[in-house]
Amino acid sequence: MTDRPNAALDALKIQSRAVIPIVRALELEVGRERALAIVGRAIAESHAEWQGKVVRERNSHPREVKPNTEAQLPIEPEIVEDTDSNVAINMTRCQFAEYFRSIGAEDVGALLTCGVDFAAEALLRPNWEFRRTQTIMGGASYCDFRWRLRDSEEDGPAG
Repeated sequence: MTDRPNAALDALKIQSRAVIPIVRALELEVGRERALAIVGRAIAESHAEWQGKVVRERNSHPREVKPNTEAQLPIEPEIVEDTDSNVAINMTRCQFAEYFRSIGAEDVGALLTCGVDFAAEALLRPNWEFRRTQTIMGGASYCDFRWRLRDSEEDGPAG
Protein backbone atom coordinates (compact mmCIF):
# COMPACT_ATOMS: atom_id res chain seq x y z
CA MET A 1 0.00 0.00 0.00
CA THR A 2 1.30 3.39 -0.86
CA ASP A 3 0.62 6.44 1.26
CA ARG A 4 -2.00 7.87 -1.06
CA PRO A 5 -4.75 10.32 -0.16
CA ASN A 6 -7.61 8.46 1.49
CA ALA A 7 -11.03 9.93 2.20
CA ALA A 8 -11.70 7.64 5.17
CA LEU A 9 -8.40 8.59 6.81
CA ASP A 10 -8.98 12.28 6.13
CA ALA A 11 -12.47 12.08 7.66
CA LEU A 12 -11.10 10.27 10.71
CA LYS A 13 -8.50 12.97 11.23
CA ILE A 14 -11.26 15.58 11.28
CA GLN A 15 -13.38 13.51 13.68
CA SER A 16 -10.43 13.01 15.99
CA ARG A 17 -10.00 16.78 16.37
CA ALA A 18 -13.39 16.84 18.09
CA VAL A 19 -13.34 13.49 19.87
CA ILE A 20 -9.88 13.63 21.48
CA PRO A 21 -10.59 16.78 23.56
CA ILE A 22 -13.96 15.35 24.63
CA VAL A 23 -12.35 12.10 25.77
CA ARG A 24 -9.56 13.93 27.62
CA ALA A 25 -12.10 16.18 29.41
CA LEU A 26 -14.21 13.17 30.38
CA GLU A 27 -11.11 11.39 31.69
CA LEU A 28 -10.60 14.25 34.15
CA GLU A 29 -14.23 14.08 35.28
CA VAL A 30 -14.94 10.34 35.46
CA GLY A 31 -11.57 8.63 35.07
CA ARG A 32 -9.82 7.16 32.07
CA GLU A 33 -11.43 3.72 32.02
CA ARG A 34 -14.98 5.02 32.38
CA ALA A 35 -14.44 7.81 29.83
CA LEU A 36 -13.13 5.38 27.23
CA ALA A 37 -16.01 2.98 27.92
CA ILE A 38 -18.67 5.69 27.59
CA VAL A 39 -17.26 7.22 24.41
CA GLY A 40 -16.40 3.82 22.92
CA ARG A 41 -19.92 2.50 23.46
CA ALA A 42 -21.49 5.65 21.97
CA ILE A 43 -19.26 5.53 18.88
CA ALA A 44 -19.75 1.78 18.34
CA GLU A 45 -23.54 2.02 18.67
CA SER A 46 -23.71 5.03 16.37
CA HIS A 47 -21.52 3.33 13.77
CA ALA A 48 -23.56 0.12 13.89
CA GLU A 49 -26.77 2.11 13.49
CA TRP A 50 -25.32 3.92 10.47
CA GLN A 51 -24.08 0.64 8.96
CA GLY A 52 -27.53 -0.83 9.46
CA LYS A 53 -28.99 1.95 7.34
CA VAL A 54 -26.46 1.92 4.50
CA VAL A 55 -25.84 -1.85 4.23
CA ARG A 56 -29.03 -3.62 3.26
CA GLU A 57 -27.74 -7.18 2.96
CA ARG A 58 -27.25 -9.25 6.10
CA ASN A 59 -25.04 -12.30 6.61
CA SER A 60 -22.94 -11.78 3.51
CA HIS A 61 -19.77 -13.78 3.40
CA PRO A 62 -16.89 -11.61 4.72
CA ARG A 63 -15.01 -12.07 1.42
CA GLU A 64 -17.80 -10.22 -0.39
CA VAL A 65 -16.83 -6.88 1.17
CA LYS A 66 -13.08 -7.31 0.71
CA PRO A 67 -12.61 -5.51 -2.65
CA ASN A 68 -14.68 -2.54 -1.48
CA THR A 69 -12.92 -2.41 1.89
CA GLU A 70 -9.44 -2.43 0.35
CA ALA A 71 -10.36 0.37 -2.05
CA GLN A 72 -11.89 2.57 0.66
CA LEU A 73 -9.67 2.01 3.69
CA PRO A 74 -5.93 2.61 4.15
CA ILE A 75 -5.13 -0.97 5.15
CA GLU A 76 -3.13 -3.93 3.85
CA PRO A 77 -4.96 -7.26 4.24
CA GLU A 78 -3.37 -10.69 4.03
CA ILE A 79 -5.77 -13.61 3.48
CA VAL A 80 -4.91 -16.49 5.79
CA GLU A 81 -8.01 -18.61 5.13
CA ASP A 82 -11.06 -18.23 2.92
CA THR A 83 -13.61 -21.05 2.81
CA ASP A 84 -17.39 -21.06 2.74
CA SER A 85 -17.53 -21.15 6.54
CA ASN A 86 -14.23 -19.67 7.80
CA VAL A 87 -12.39 -16.50 6.94
CA ALA A 88 -9.13 -15.33 8.47
CA ILE A 89 -7.55 -12.05 7.47
CA ASN A 90 -4.51 -10.40 8.99
CA MET A 91 -4.31 -6.67 8.49
CA THR A 92 -0.59 -6.14 8.21
CA ARG A 93 -0.69 -2.36 7.86
CA CYS A 94 -3.16 0.24 9.05
CA GLN A 95 -2.69 3.92 8.34
CA PHE A 96 -5.36 4.71 10.95
CA ALA A 97 -3.04 3.22 13.60
CA GLU A 98 -0.04 5.01 12.12
CA TYR A 99 -1.85 8.34 12.34
CA PHE A 100 -3.07 7.91 15.92
CA ARG A 101 0.34 6.65 17.02
CA SER A 102 1.93 9.77 15.47
CA ILE A 103 -0.27 12.04 17.61
CA GLY A 104 -0.09 9.88 20.75
CA ALA A 105 -3.78 9.02 20.80
CA GLU A 106 -3.97 5.30 20.08
CA ASP A 107 -6.61 4.93 22.80
CA VAL A 108 -8.99 7.28 20.98
CA GLY A 109 -8.01 5.81 17.61
CA ALA A 110 -9.07 2.41 18.90
CA LEU A 111 -12.49 3.83 19.82
CA LEU A 112 -12.98 5.44 16.41
CA THR A 113 -11.78 2.51 14.32
CA CYS A 114 -11.19 -0.89 15.97
CA GLY A 115 -13.94 -0.46 18.54
CA VAL A 116 -16.74 -0.27 16.01
CA ASP A 117 -16.04 -3.66 14.42
CA PHE A 118 -17.79 -5.90 16.94
CA ALA A 119 -21.07 -3.94 17.02
CA ALA A 120 -21.15 -3.63 13.23
CA GLU A 121 -20.36 -7.31 12.68
CA ALA A 122 -23.05 -8.40 15.17
CA LEU A 123 -25.61 -6.37 13.25
CA LEU A 124 -24.48 -7.13 9.70
CA ARG A 125 -23.50 -10.80 10.11
CA PRO A 126 -25.56 -12.34 12.92
CA ASN A 127 -24.97 -15.84 11.52
CA TRP A 128 -21.20 -15.34 11.69
CA GLU A 129 -19.04 -15.41 14.81
CA PHE A 130 -16.52 -12.56 14.66
CA ARG A 131 -13.30 -12.56 16.67
CA ARG A 132 -10.27 -10.32 16.82
CA THR A 133 -7.73 -10.72 19.59
CA GLN A 134 -5.15 -8.12 18.62
CA THR A 135 -4.77 -4.90 16.68
CA ILE A 136 -1.99 -2.80 15.28
CA MET A 137 -3.59 0.13 17.13
CA GLY A 138 -3.08 -1.83 20.35
CA GLY A 139 0.58 -2.48 19.57
CA ALA A 140 0.44 -5.83 17.74
CA SER A 141 2.24 -6.39 14.44
CA TYR A 142 -1.09 -7.15 12.71
CA CYS A 143 -4.84 -7.25 13.37
CA ASP A 144 -6.30 -10.77 13.36
CA PHE A 145 -9.81 -10.69 11.89
CA ARG A 146 -11.57 -14.05 12.12
CA TRP A 147 -15.06 -15.09 11.05
CA ARG A 148 -16.72 -18.48 11.44
CA LEU A 149 -20.16 -19.35 10.17
CA ARG A 150 -22.16 -20.39 13.24
CA ASP A 151 -23.03 -24.08 13.45
CA SER A 152 -20.30 -24.86 10.94
CA GLU A 153 -18.57 -28.23 11.13
CA GLU A 154 -15.56 -27.02 9.17
CA ASP A 155 -12.50 -26.27 11.27
CA GLY A 156 -9.37 -24.59 10.05
CA PRO A 157 -6.58 -22.19 10.96
CA ALA A 158 -9.08 -19.42 11.68
CA GLY A 159 -9.89 -21.09 15.01
